[in-house]
Amino acid sequence: MKIYRTELDIGLNEKTFMVDPQTIELDNRFSKAECILSSDKISSGYKVYGSINSTTSLKCDRCLIIFENEFQSKISVILTNDKELIKESTSDVVSFLHSDEFTDLSNILRESILIEQPFKKLCKNECKGLCVVCGIDLNNKICSCKKPHSVSGLSDLEDLIN
Repeated sequence: MKIYRTELDIGLNEKTFMVDPQTIELDNRFSKAECILSSDKISSGYKVYGSINSTTSLKCDRCLIIFENEFQSKISVILTNDKELIKESTSDVVSFLHSDEFTDLSNILRESILIEQPFKKLCKNECKGLCVVCGIDLNNKICSCKKPHSVSGLSDLEDLIN
């Protein structure tokens, strides 16, 4: 996603950008990415900040259904030609020379979206998952299977203690 120097000079004020997830190298699980950015001139260049609203299709870790997940990522980056700031090599500082007409924030947007992906993917917090015996989705039906005495796999250790 390109932001032009002329836009930065004027100043972005919650400008909305619709970003095609494939243009920032996200896979086809992502269906949309809306970026709302503002910018300020600072002594060393420009500060660009805002949020990215994304929608992705995920598979629930407990019941294996596909569900849509909407989430918001924050973004804050400094665009500068200050070599000292750039040497620090932090991800929130990007080289932006006086001769550059635009900067491409695609990598930063991609990283911001990916870092917000949940580690544990659940369709809902109360997801009951699948029956360990018959595999039925316990969110939709109650199965009549006889549950094993110990689901934890520690029954052999329990027998040693007793």
